[in-house]
Amino acid sequence: MEERQAWASQMREKFSPKGMVNMDGTINQEFFRPKHVLLVKEKRWGIDETDLLYKGIERFGVGKCQEISMHLLPEWSDQQIRARTSKLMGSQSLARYSNWIGDKQAVQQEHERNKRLAEKLGCWKNGMLVENSEGSVKEYFKQLVNNTIMSSDTI
Repeated sequence: MEERQAWASQMREKFSPKGMVNMDGTINQEFFRPKHVLLVKEKRWGIDETDLLYKGIERFGVGKCQEISMHLLPEWSDQQIRARTSKLMGSQSLARYSNWIGDKQAVQQEHERNKRLAEKLGCWKNGMLVENSEGSVKEYFKQLVNNTIMSSDTI
């Protein structure tokens, strides 16, 4: 066993970066600790920012996150705007809303419609309509497009 440990220590010394191995061949755990800690202040969406996003959706449309960021919310990235838009619309996927334009009231109506559908299908997670493994949401919208859902079946 000692022979094996001696061999491991030699290999560590030979192939490890400087400072990773102690003089006795054991691993220096301090080597793996972060040298600098960067604290990131999390931004939160306030009422003013959310209202500007509603205005951006009304002016540019869903999916136009870069334009909304550039003209109305420069401190927010495209990805952050897209994520917040998903929450406001109540839909994880924004694909079916490509270039959809609506005011605050229309966005809130879409959110409620998506919530009713999601609750009916059991696909409401974290405040959004999400696809399930059975493909229920996709199938619902496919039938809706093909007009095979009766008006009494719509949500």
